Amino acid sequence: MKKSVYYRGKVGQYWYNFTECLAYALLWRPTPDELIYTKHEQYGDGKLQYINTYCRKDALDKKKPLFIYIHGGGWISGITDMRNTYIKNWAKLGFYTSSISYSYAPEKIFPSQLHEIFSAIDFILDKAEENNVDTDNIVISGESAGGYYISFVAACAADPTLLDKLGISFRHRDTFKLKAMVSHCGCYDLKSMADPAKPQSKFPDIRMMISSFLGMPPDEALEYLRSDEGAVCTPPITKGFPPVFITWCAQDKLRFEAFDVMKKFDELGIPYEQFKGDGIISQHAWTIVTVFKKGKLCFERAAEFVSKYVEM
Repeated sequence: MKKSVYYRGKVGQYWYNFTECLAYALLWRPTPDELIYTKHEQYGDGKLQYINTYCRKDALDKKKPLFIYIHGGGWISGITDMRNTYIKNWAKLGFYTSSISYSYAPEKIFPSQLHEIFSAIDFILDKAEENNVDTDNIVISGESAGGYYISFVAACAADPTLLDKLGISFRHRDTFKLKAMVSHCGCYDLKSMADPAKPQSKFPDIRMMISSFLGMPPDEALEYLRSDEGAVCTPPITKGFPPVFITWCAQDKLRFEAFDVMKKFDELGIPYEQFKGDGIISQHAWTIVTVFKKGKLCFERAAEFVSKYVEM
């Protein structure tokens, strides 16, 4: 990796994690008495390889559906704890929630984070019986780059041979299925986001983020993504995808990613429902901000959608 690629990624990482710390301070809410919170349970040896979990106290001895969350942050940043306020809402509904942290780019590049995420899912599923988790009722969710990762998880669940192409070891590959997916302003197609001719490429710093994630300069990254070899970097959307609740925000340049992927859902007949973030939640990924009335409405709509497919 060229030093210029690495250092640009590191500067971006520090800046975006600083803004996430500010957001965390604004969004933090105490854990309700009805919930049990387990913080930073390690699934691996890496500093960022941990999981946050929430569960209702009155559901400890009951079978619970599983809600897995993967945070965003442009592949180069992201503070898992900042998403806790959002995830508590799902725990209150009766889900056993697991929020996965993973290593940043440029220290780790594609597909290292996917290896970590599947290791985390293995860890969660290994403890399913102990935690009374119903592995037949799994929902996966994420925002921004987290939307990219959950799309890969869904793609691998639909076609486990993709795991082999990525060199990923996943012990639960033959039994892991998803009932639904909730994607907030997700990233999907790296090639489109890296292409200056596409409107989603106008999202702030997106080409730097992709450059860091792939470990190569922006122009070289785009050339690679256009190649047959680079096609593996974009999760394939197939008929095996679960039903999807998808959000996009009116002032977000990445809304074009949602528009493109919904066309694929239409072509393949994948059930989905969309939610437009406008007004106070019109910025990128603000549909997870449930401290706002419109964000709470988005959560309620997502929960209604998921309830059609998940047994509680």
